[in-house]
Amino acid sequence: MTDPQNLVLFHYHLLRGGVRTALLRSLQCLAQEGWFHGRRLVLVVGRLDGARSFARTMKTLVADVEVVVDDRLDYRDARWPDEKSFRKDVTALRDSMLAWGGSSALFWLHNPTLGKNPAVTAAWKEAAEKAWSEGLPHRFLYHLHDFPECGRVENLFRLHRCWHKGGLTDFYADSPNTAYGVLNATDRQRLLDCGLAPQRVFWLPNVLIPSAQPQPVLTPARKRAVASALSHYAQEHGYGFDLGRPQWLLPIRLIRRKNVLEALFLAAGHSRTPQVLITLDATSAQEKPYAEAVKQCVRRHRLPCVIGFGNHLVGSAFSFEELMAWSDAVVTTSLLEGFGFAFLEGPLSDRPLIGRDLADVTADFAQAGYSTESLYKTLPVPLDTPHRLRLKTRGRLFAESYRRVVPTLSDKDVDRFVECVERMYNEEAVDFGMLDFTAQEDLLKMVLQGTFKPDLEKILVPVRFSEAMTASFFSRFGSTAHAHRLKTAFEALWNQPSPDAAPQQDGLDTGTEEDHNTSMQKGSSAPAPSGRCAGLGPCLAALFFDPKYQRPLFGGW
Repeated sequence: MTDPQNLVLFHYHLLRGGVRTALLRSLQCLAQEGWFHGRRLVLVVGRLDGARSFARTMKTLVADVEVVVDDRLDYRDARWPDEKSFRKDVTALRDSMLAWGGSSALFWLHNPTLGKNPAVTAAWKEAAEKAWSEGLPHRFLYHLHDFPECGRVENLFRLHRCWHKGGLTDFYADSPNTAYGVLNATDRQRLLDCGLAPQRVFWLPNVLIPSAQPQPVLTPARKRAVASALSHYAQEHGYGFDLGRPQWLLPIRLIRRKNVLEALFLAAGHSRTPQVLITLDATSAQEKPYAEAVKQCVRRHRLPCVIGFGNHLVGSAFSFEELMAWSDAVVTTSLLEGFGFAFLEGPLSDRPLIGRDLADVTADFAQAGYSTESLYKTLPVPLDTPHRLRLKTRGRLFAESYRRVVPTLSDKDVDRFVECVERMYNEEAVDFGMLDFTAQEDLLKMVLQGTFKPDLEKILVPVRFSEAMTASFFSRFGSTAHAHRLKTAFEALWNQPSPDAAPQQDGLDTGTEEDHNTSMQKGSSAPAPSGRCAGLGPCLAALFFDPKYQRPLFGGW
């Protein structure tokens, strides 16, 4: 067999959704390029649901596939009673992890630091450190789709408070047998700013796979079928549906970072008051309260909006491609994205995209010809004094409570955060995305009552792709390019020196020159903390401690 003999892929679950799709496509790309010849694939997950079907698909491409289901790897909210019991569980899990690697393994770990289970986070870190100290032929690639320090307050608190009266302070492995992969060049630059060497940080964007079927041209009968199915669903679930309106599609899950009240605000202020279609409801416990509040708002104000029909209708009453073709526009109002598929899904399907730009993400698309000039950077709205005072107070209290949980933050970090909050809410107009749910709903009511008419003509200009741009994106982010990036990262990590090897003189920068230059030119979107932080986690905590990433809508305020 070829070293590494095993590719051990970890994620908490393989349930249907964006992560599963991304993992499956990446593995398919590697298999098509022959990378698995002479190697075994080990799928390591915390729950059985979805794992069997995933494995069945992979067995059509990879000769040797093993599935390990261990419920210790699943999500966990409950705290451990004390540090001793936590460390005991971590040690046992660490030893199991190393055993899964066999004689030699590259451990490909997806979001191990996200905060879904602190024992998993700690155990992977200890597994990497033990493998290095004992000279085991293993390497560990932390593939970070999301950061707990970036607007995921509950996740970060879960890590810092994983046992009663204590928790983890740093959750990122630093041993030389580890490296990191990120979805965009901005995040790569952040890790470089925190002191990681370039040869240990890889730009690994998601892969774009063109549809095997041409874009459907809907007959009048199929158009009526789509509309009829949506209408029946709306009636059964208490939503309003009007076929006579323009149809705005949000192919997303109803979670806070998608900022969907902004889409409803845009629709309410539009001259034709479009219908808003949100495909998926929330599923996680921490997102359900927000989702319920949105649904109550929609029903209370009788808004033309239908939510959560995806699991009921897509794939049965109509295909996703038919839904896309039937819609008049795809809309994004998201405040946080990793790779940024939200900016591509519509235009790649020949549907116009309107909405909010996220420069941290879309800058990666510029070299493929993507122009974000027609997307709005902010959505300034008036804000009355009570909301201003309330948000200032809550911002200050949030900063203080956040500092108590993340002790590596300094007084200067807190002062900088509070100064930014004060400055932001003192502006004559405030970005809609910097409001909490209460203030957003009040602005929405003002538009519905006619007391405020936003000027939307200049900001609701659609993004469209030409055939040449579509081809450019599939070339830059397609399966061949994706497999090349993965293989380059795997090989560079595997070829890092072992503990008993001579020190390496020249680091290998594993990004292409183009990718490296892009990330260096973009720079980090937040000021680097003064001085070298004691660890990657504390450095990231300081970089992400900014209202741009810790917005009121994300919780904690």
